[in-house]
Amino acid sequence: MNIGDPWPDLDEAEVRVLAMQRKLHHWAKTDPGRCFDDLHNLVYDPFFLVVAWDRVRGTVVSRSTWRVRRRSPRRVDHSRTD
Repeated sequence: MNIGDPWPDLDEAEVRVLAMQRKLHHWAKTDPGRCFDDLHNLVYDPFFLVVAWDRVRGTVVSRSTWRVRRRSPRRVDHSRTD
């Protein structure tokens, strides 16, 4: 990504992300043993970031859920089964 490029709008980003998700699903279905090594680039892709931000921003979280999400992995009690 060029630093000066504008962020894509949500409509355009959703179309491109859905197309890539379809490709990944197709590849995984046709070759179950396939290893997807280069997903790192998708995490930093501006289109994926725009869609991810929209989904996170639109998520309504209750107070109890928010307290659980703020815990670091070291503080989570893995011995509980409930």
